[in-house]
Amino acid sequence: MPLLVFLFGFMFFSTANWIIRKYGPVTYEQIIFHLNMPFSSEIRLVLSYWQNTLMTGIILSLLLWLMFSQKYRIKFTSIEKMRDILYKNRWMLSCVWLIFCVIYFCLRMNVWSMITHRQYKRQVSSFYEQYYVMPQQTDIVFPANQRNLIIIFMESMEATFTQTPLHDYWNADLIPELRELAEQNINFSDNPYVGGAYLIDGTQWTQAGLFAQTCGAPIQLPIREANFFQPKNDFYPNAQCVYDILRQHGYTESFMIGSNGEFGGMDRFVKTHGNQHFMDTLYFTRTMSKFSYKKRRRNMPDEKLFALAKEELIRLGQIQKPFVFTLMTLDTHFGTQDFSDNLCERKYGQEQNLLNVVSCSSRQIGNFVKWIKQQPFYDNTTIVLLGDHLMMNDSFTPEMNRKPLNIFINSAILARNKKNRIFTPFDIYPTIMESMGADISGHRLGFGTSLFSDIPTLTESGISIDQMNTEVRKSSKIYDWLLYGRQIEE
Repeated sequence: MPLLVFLFGFMFFSTANWIIRKYGPVTYEQIIFHLNMPFSSEIRLVLSYWQNTLMTGIILSLLLWLMFSQKYRIKFTSIEKMRDILYKNRWMLSCVWLIFCVIYFCLRMNVWSMITHRQYKRQVSSFYEQYYVMPQQTDIVFPANQRNLIIIFMESMEATFTQTPLHDYWNADLIPELRELAEQNINFSDNPYVGGAYLIDGTQWTQAGLFAQTCGAPIQLPIREANFFQPKNDFYPNAQCVYDILRQHGYTESFMIGSNGEFGGMDRFVKTHGNQHFMDTLYFTRTMSKFSYKKRRRNMPDEKLFALAKEELIRLGQIQKPFVFTLMTLDTHFGTQDFSDNLCERKYGQEQNLLNVVSCSSRQIGNFVKWIKQQPFYDNTTIVLLGDHLMMNDSFTPEMNRKPLNIFINSAILARNKKNRIFTPFDIYPTIMESMGADISGHRLGFGTSLFSDIPTLTESGISIDQMNTEVRKSSKIYDWLLYGRQIEE
């Protein structure tokens, strides 16, 4: 029994370390959201958890059992007395170990903050009623010559990776291709150089970042309805996003990702909003003889994904309709994923995998944008590059000014005020629309304000980041309507 107590404590200890190492600081919503998703869609994540927590704990427990077993114990006179003392006090030591691990887990995972966050759910806010602009009730006029749209969500891509007069965190410019694109085109920044948006609670992971930047709202899950939130049918059915609006205006829509779309409910989001042609690893397994997700349980490297994206864009460009194409990269997932030795050299050594992977991703995206510029449809196409969230890796320090990167290329309009801005991922939503030449009445959609307009964002008009974080955590009937398609009865 003491060994079971030890194992239980070790699970607390190792789980906290594994989560922080993989995801960085996590939020209440992030945990609840992913617990409602099928783990089979990210088998490598499950295997990593098994190897680093449960398997390690079982091995250590077996070693302790062998050490103290009367039958199998090996006689070492020098440590026999110490072992006898430990054995006699095994219950007390096991309980102390368990208490230590539980406290460690609570501190490492910032459980107190999650408990405090939970308390906000019992409060009702009028924040949505005051500031949320319903896209359904907003006049949006497109130009007669409708522009195509290409959105590339760059996994974990931060402005932090650049080298500017304000910072040089890595003693190198890891993303020279992206920095050049940002400087030559439009990058909305929180500083005079390359920067990005302030993250709000409910925007810090992949699906939340996608939703915030294309729908103008956070993902906040009331615990009382968390079990109800199973996106098997509709995903935020009453939210009107970029894809819904473009679908209504006759756009052909395609969405490509190099992982299983079930993870994070990505497939449900895509089908709910725009009913797009969705291509994930399950789709590629059905259509490509050389790729089998089910057999290999793997993601598709970005090198292959970009090649398939070119084929899809050529197809879309031949259709006599405007199109929107979305691509989500994956090589930089956790900062330790795939590196393409075929395309890039390991400039930062074998041990600096994070730096090498980020650098190679920048090069691949830069080459892909160059290819797009050579296509006949480019002149009438807006390209938007967006970091979906911050890198989930423990190589960063609290002193770093971390912001997800954004770049607008070939925009239909110019940006007069793009530096030293205080904005959030919500503001990207109407900014995307206006970059295509759309005329939005009031320049606002959801919680977002177009950064092309002269109107201050919510966070520039007196609402602090902390205040917005607090308010979006509270209950709201409008939010329940967006999330569930109905109001929740108290």
